[in-house]
Amino acid sequence: MLLKGANTLIIDQSKKVSVIIPNYNYAIFVGFAIESVLAQTYGNYEIIVVNNGSTDNSLPVLSKYIDRIVLVDQSNLGQSGARNSGILHSNGDLIAFLDADDFWEPTKLEKQVKLLSTDSQLVYCGLQQFENRTSAKTTIQIPQHRGDCRDLFWRQPGVGIVLGGESTVIITRELLGKVGKFDTRLNVSSGWDFYRRCASFTKFDYVPEILVNYRIHDNNMSKSASMNVQDIRKSFLIMSESLENSIKVGGLLFSFLKLELTFLKTFLCNRNWKYFLSSMLKLPLHFSQIIALRLGRYFS
Repeated sequence: MLLKGANTLIIDQSKKVSVIIPNYNYAIFVGFAIESVLAQTYGNYEIIVVNNGSTDNSLPVLSKYIDRIVLVDQSNLGQSGARNSGILHSNGDLIAFLDADDFWEPTKLEKQVKLLSTDSQLVYCGLQQFENRTSAKTTIQIPQHRGDCRDLFWRQPGVGIVLGGESTVIITRELLGKVGKFDTRLNVSSGWDFYRRCASFTKFDYVPEILVNYRIHDNNMSKSASMNVQDIRKSFLIMSESLENSIKVGGLLFSFLKLELTFLKTFLCNRNWKYFLSSMLKLPLHFSQIIALRLGRYFS
């Protein structure tokens, strides 16, 4: 919402944004993330950094910001556990997530807060990937999905309906109260699962601009293909158990098959014969798990 002043527009900053930054051994990056929040044109925020069992010099780096952040120092509880800890220590009306190795453009919060409404309580934005070593800009991802996104998650499993993991998103605390926490059984797909659950309670909206800079480097969690595959499969099984009965098992099996074909294609391209053969052999098992989960829901 914008309020008109005498000669300019004044941004309504009445709602406080809790910015949650999980950090694990990203001492070389986390300062850039924090600085990008401090540079926001939307000034009503708190920064909660969850130091998730780091063994590098993250704490000395974070100590430089101790008067500007809320620091939660804990043992390593995984990405989901770190975000949940940040939520627990937050008190804002709105919640935004920022990975410690990413950073925002200065107008991110301002532009997203303006789009939040009773109907659309989740807003995301576009992102620019860049190579950490060279600073070369690579892939640009522009948002495509808004409105009712519930069916997209089971029809397009493994696809980033909400772009950029967690760094592109802002949600209301009201929505968070309905959705609950991040699922600690999941790792790289915990955000996908969280947004799938969000879609059951709200429509999505987006700012069609690049407001997040997504760093590509050697330690990105998302670079481990085998870990991704196992985690995405697990998130699909969790979804299969929770979807309403109107979703037929045949449609779910077809979607899962499409997902597995993308995995097999990746393994073939990388000549990873071990995972290729393992995925082929386990496909009947995964199908039977989905069928059992759906039958259990039908007859519960």
